[in-house]
Amino acid sequence: MTLGQFVGDVAGRFGDRPALISAERCVSYTQLRDEARGFAKALALLGVSKGTRVGILMPNRAEWLACTFGAQMLGAIVVPLNTLLLGPELDYALRFADVTVLVAVSRFLRHDYSSVLRQLAPETERSTRPITSTRLPALREILMPADADLPAARSFTDALAAGASVSDEWLDAMIAETVADEAATIFFTSGTTTAPKGAVHTHRSMLHAAHNVADVLGLDQDDRTWGYLPFFFTGGFVAVALATLSRGGAVLLQEVFDAGAAIRLMSDHRGTTLFAWPHQAEAIVTHPDFRRLPLHIRKGPGAQSSWAAAIFDDNHQAVGTWGMTESGPMASSTRFDDPLEERAGAHGRATPGLEMHVIDPDTGRVLAANEEGELCVRGAAMMAHYYRQSRAESFDAQGFFHTGDLARIDERGLLHFIGRLKDVIKTAGVNVAAAEVEAALLQHPAVKVAYVVGVPHAVRGENVAAFIIGNDTKIDAGTLAEFCRGVLASYKVPRHIWFVSESELPVLGSGKVDKRALRQVATARVAG
Repeated sequence: MTLGQFVGDVAGRFGDRPALISAERCVSYTQLRDEARGFAKALALLGVSKGTRVGILMPNRAEWLACTFGAQMLGAIVVPLNTLLLGPELDYALRFADVTVLVAVSRFLRHDYSSVLRQLAPETERSTRPITSTRLPALREILMPADADLPAARSFTDALAAGASVSDEWLDAMIAETVADEAATIFFTSGTTTAPKGAVHTHRSMLHAAHNVADVLGLDQDDRTWGYLPFFFTGGFVAVALATLSRGGAVLLQEVFDAGAAIRLMSDHRGTTLFAWPHQAEAIVTHPDFRRLPLHIRKGPGAQSSWAAAIFDDNHQAVGTWGMTESGPMASSTRFDDPLEERAGAHGRATPGLEMHVIDPDTGRVLAANEEGELCVRGAAMMAHYYRQSRAESFDAQGFFHTGDLARIDERGLLHFIGRLKDVIKTAGVNVAAAEVEAALLQHPAVKVAYVVGVPHAVRGENVAAFIIGNDTKIDAGTLAEFCRGVLASYKVPRHIWFVSESELPVLGSGKVDKRALRQVATARVAG
């Protein structure tokens, strides 16, 4: 099955049952299918067909899913874009993924996307279509709300109205031509290199992953899932949306996280399943309404987390999990019907269709039970490859993906995640490549050398910290952080900046800076 077929299938099975619920509207399965078909027809008239890159830049709302499913009905490749991206980051994403059609809101939070797009592509100041941009050569069309201040953009209303002329028979033929093993989505993920990578997932890999999530969580038609995991991550689109929809449940949507609003939404609609990053869970359990309003949360990942006891009741079915963008996202998990001590004490076994082993990162030797090393994964839910890379460049000769994570697998086959081998910082549930932040810092004329590491934080997991060797230009930490806010998304901006001399940096025998020791130094500075 493809994702275009999927939305038709669940509409046929679940009909008028609620699929998406927000404070503004409730969308049934039938409505979601019909809205997706409307977007598919509108996009078809803009030239979207098999292989076209369609960028989606909007928060978690019904239109995000309708447009994504609509594009995938045509065999297009959806490129979900992070709504926190600033101009330079959005510029990179649009160029790297060869986005031809961009579907976006005009504004979100403090971001004025109309203004950003005018700066990136001055040609959008004219109403000439298709767009011919020197800087964004692949970009041809932009769809935005009618209030967008961008002459080159077409309005959703006009595009959807024009699309009504496309016949259902023609669209059905296009849906039938798409193949499950074809690329469906490119998810950006921060690796250890400066530039973010694009994990290419197929229709088959995402639906396989969604089925696995629904299976280990024990989801059914009575479940209502709240998860403020943005749809531009696999955690949001696959684990929250696709998994819930595959079983006939409802997804509780919230565009901007607010703990009080989340509690009211879950209480009003009897939410049963929760996906939360640590800082969100902390905000929910400490909010006054958490004790005042009745909640029925009993399912979701996070059984091994510090906040599980506060969120879930005594009879909960929450599980322990591990995963990443490349694995779709949940590669291992305990099951909802496993003993509680197992669900709370490990990150589970490989989900169906996947296999894992741990290797010595230096020699590649597969390690025995309980030996610590690099976790490697292969199987049906994995990405096909990184965009602009071959499969051979993304996987080893046996088809395993080297995660860069430090782990062990015990004698029962249960995974225990320990930390990261790769130079990636995980802050508030989001991966940040240290090299990307270092490159941004080096853009400032006062910075000679920059080293970025993660430091532990009780709620966010890690915060970004930077050691700076400056040149003769005078600058303080606050000014440098403000500079970073102009070129990096807010979660990537260092929360700790220290100016040091070269002699203060720990080095390895090779003369390279010892990042592991540097993390220890940063942790001690924060604690002190």
